[in-house]
Amino acid sequence: MGNDRFIELVSKKLTNEISSEESAELEHCLNSDEINRRDFEFLNIYWNSNDTEFADNALAFQKIKTKIKSQEADSFLASGSKRSYSYVWRAAAAVVLLAGCSWFFYSRFVSKRINLLTATPNAWQNKNTVKREKSTIILADGTRITLNSQSTLKYPAVFTGKTREVYLSGEAFFDVYKDHEHPFIIHTEKMNIKVLGTAFNVKSYPNDPQSETTLIRGTIEVTLDDRPSDRIILKPSEKLIVKNGLFATRHRNAAKLKHAETGSGMQYVLTTFTRLQQDDSTIVETSWTQNKFIFRDESFPILADRMERWYGVDIKFKNDALKQYRFSGVFEKETISQALNALRMTESFNYKIKNSTIYIY
Repeated sequence: MGNDRFIELVSKKLTNEISSEESAELEHCLNSDEINRRDFEFLNIYWNSNDTEFADNALAFQKIKTKIKSQEADSFLASGSKRSYSYVWRAAAAVVLLAGCSWFFYSRFVSKRINLLTATPNAWQNKNTVKREKSTIILADGTRITLNSQSTLKYPAVFTGKTREVYLSGEAFFDVYKDHEHPFIIHTEKMNIKVLGTAFNVKSYPNDPQSETTLIRGTIEVTLDDRPSDRIILKPSEKLIVKNGLFATRHRNAAKLKHAETGSGMQYVLTTFTRLQQDDSTIVETSWTQNKFIFRDESFPILADRMERWYGVDIKFKNDALKQYRFSGVFEKETISQALNALRMTESFNYKIKNSTIYIY
């Protein structure tokens, strides 16, 4: 795909003017070219940001687009051809987006590199999110991290040495910039994940009974804090579960499962990530990045913990017998009351809301 076409598709995507066919074309371009995909992600973040200079470019583009539509309307209807409109569209898109890109790359990369050169090598940054909050962080190397609610990420202002290391408590989706000479390592309470360049989800909340790592693409190597000699290699679509100080992975291959158990003396249970439906591309483990709350055969206490983070509430059980219930479902725009009422349709319980605390009985 040529640069002109890429610019045209990106401009339409950012301004919500893209057709389904064009969206599929852009998606193919982003999936087949990592540089284009990363550039688009950066532009998308800052196009939707509150930065004044970039917002001015967005406003300028909208004004040009409106003017084009007004001036080209008559000739378009008379000739039945989109050629003139398409040509002017590309020209306007190129002018505004290239101006935006020029500002973007200068201010976000050149000036950032200058700041990094003067940064203290051992200076660490902390990013914290509260309930109902998500945040996107771009690290010094270009790695993009989406942080889920009630999570903490500790990372250096600039990476030095032979590795790129960060610390996570909570949940985050990582899209790691490829650098084979400097492996990227994520430290959590129970495990360490080593990657070169890939996309995966890590869930490791301090009070949860288990931690998870779900690999979307690439390859990752996981080690456990209390068993550093054991190395678990995950391939795309595989998920590693760590619970109560032991780790469990599930795999489709029964022979491999038996071998793993015999070789390590520990329980290996390998599983794949979960699709919402067979004909749906949504992955349950990463659905939170798309503002979807999906749960599959989840116990009531675990579901309650997730709902606390999602809705910004506290949930307390007044009847322990209710903790045996298990639920499956999908929430997107439902309020907390609507969500609880939906759960009550499958299991019998009552609830009472007092301020931001919910009592289940």
